[in-house]
Amino acid sequence: MSEVEHVLLSELLQWYTLQRHDYLNHWQVIMGNLQLQQPEKALAYMKETVAIQEQEQKIAHIQEPALAAILLGLLIGLRQNGIKATLDFPEGMKKKDFWRDHWQEEYVAGLYGYTRECLDVSSQSQLLSNVTAEVYLFEELGGLTCQVILEDEETVLFDKMLKLEMSPK
Repeated sequence: MSEVEHVLLSELLQWYTLQRHDYLNHWQVIMGNLQLQQPEKALAYMKETVAIQEQEQKIAHIQEPALAAILLGLLIGLRQNGIKATLDFPEGMKKKDFWRDHWQEEYVAGLYGYTRECLDVSSQSQLLSNVTAEVYLFEELGGLTCQVILEDEETVLFDKMLKLEMSPK
């Protein structure tokens, strides 16, 4: 296991703890609204939290564990910074065969560093309101590309692509 993979494993355990804590907090907010006879507030809160979870759930369809862990860390980190994120990738990337043909272990360190850079920029954006993030994965001739766009209502704060090129086998 590489050093980056050890870091990812450690982060996954931290994210699990964070997710469990958030999950309990969400239930307390819902129960509080119901106890105050405000079911419409409870329902609105539930819909808001489900929308966030749906983006993170998309990662479960990616059949490459290291990539899934890196993307999960990115989405959770963005959420911790108060940024709503969306994730988009082609249907073909949901198939294990796709990753067998397109993934190389050398991608892990570069992609991990790229997402850390994105999170550094996002943490500087916390003072702005309505910052959103779009995360895209693309298949390109000879490799893969990941793009992250951070923007508020008026300005693109960060738009960077990382091309992961296949090395000859």
